[in-house]
Amino acid sequence: MMNNPFTFGNPIRDPARFIGRTEDIRQITNRLLSSARESTSVVGERRIGKTSLLKYLNNPEVAESFGLSRDDFCLVYIDFQGLNDITPQRFWQRVLRLMARTMDNPDRKQQFKDLSREEYIDFFDLEDLFDEIGDDGTHVVLLLDEFEYVTQNPNFDSDFFGGLRSLAIHYNLSLVPATRRELVELCHSEEIKGSPFFNIFATVILKPFTEEETDELITQYGQAAGISFSEDEREFAKKSGGGYPFFMQMAGHYLVEGKRNGLQGKELFDFARMEFAQQAEPHFSYIWAHASESEKITLVTILALQAEKMKKPKLDISVEKISEIYPRAPRDINSLTKRGSIVAYDKQISLFSSSYDDWIALELTAAPGEEESEASVDAWVREQKDGKVRQSKGALSRTKKKYWPVVGQVFKEFSAEVIGNIAVGMLTNMM
Repeated sequence: MMNNPFTFGNPIRDPARFIGRTEDIRQITNRLLSSARESTSVVGERRIGKTSLLKYLNNPEVAESFGLSRDDFCLVYIDFQGLNDITPQRFWQRVLRLMARTMDNPDRKQQFKDLSREEYIDFFDLEDLFDEIGDDGTHVVLLLDEFEYVTQNPNFDSDFFGGLRSLAIHYNLSLVPATRRELVELCHSEEIKGSPFFNIFATVILKPFTEEETDELITQYGQAAGISFSEDEREFAKKSGGGYPFFMQMAGHYLVEGKRNGLQGKELFDFARMEFAQQAEPHFSYIWAHASESEKITLVTILALQAEKMKKPKLDISVEKISEIYPRAPRDINSLTKRGSIVAYDKQISLFSSSYDDWIALELTAAPGEEESEASVDAWVREQKDGKVRQSKGALSRTKKKYWPVVGQVFKEFSAEVIGNIAVGMLTNMM
């Protein structure tokens, strides 16, 4: 039996399996091919596909197809994940060794190896090296995955970043770092944050796949499995995955597994939904944990509006409508959209995945027997300056106490029916 083509957990290594990101790649490669050989920062939430993108660009045939010929460009991929104790010396040792593997010129290979073995790599030695490589007509591109392990590391001071900036501006070196947040937000000190190093980048923000890209992924991978998905099955994968390549792969994987086990209809969806929920739970938890309290309020406001829309189909879930309930929402919507936690189609805003909707609803809800007492709820409500919070007392008693500041801001604006749909995790009808 053919292996399941939908895989998750590891980045895409086979270029034939890489989907989408056409505009993002165009921006990166156009800057590399410009006369200034400019650098680009890739920003995206965890599991959005940053590593797959860098590895795709690092493939020689792919790079060649975008005009980054091996004769002119030396692309070097480096992953810094988990390297909490790395130093500038180790940084350059690793870079030089990987450059030695990539270069065709045997003399240059040996030169890189020799310098990497030095006890101390001097910045002037690096300048001389890149100057000589430039004489060969070769331009070096460092694809720096998980670069926050460098920017947040106190071993790397302003001198390091100043030197790296100088090499990127004055010599034949371009940088393509990938991080979870924008570079300037990921610094270990105010001094580093103010470094001109961060001014050399344009930023490409990786967002969930477009509708066309999700269709391409489902179709191409389905064909690889010898499966033609029905419209309901395609819709399940889209709503569960929400355009996140990782979650799309996960949803497709369990649809294929269920089909291979002979499941159809409701049994197939129940199987795929249960398996997906178990695998996605820690990743949803991570996304939620890295949202600020204000962003959590905005997310719950969107959920409440989605629940209200069940009774009022013509309701617009727009920035304006969300802001009526929570005035600080526009700023949060901007940051949540950048990170891919919410999406907007035809000016209608929703969370990126219906499964994430359900997970948040259940996360808010206190388990049976763990509800707070009426006296505890009354005491908290009395402490609030906003008298409207009182109307959400019934929902608060069924909500985990740590989330009362979040839900209290939202539930006071909705009917008891809508509050009930959120508070007890009853969002499954919205799928």
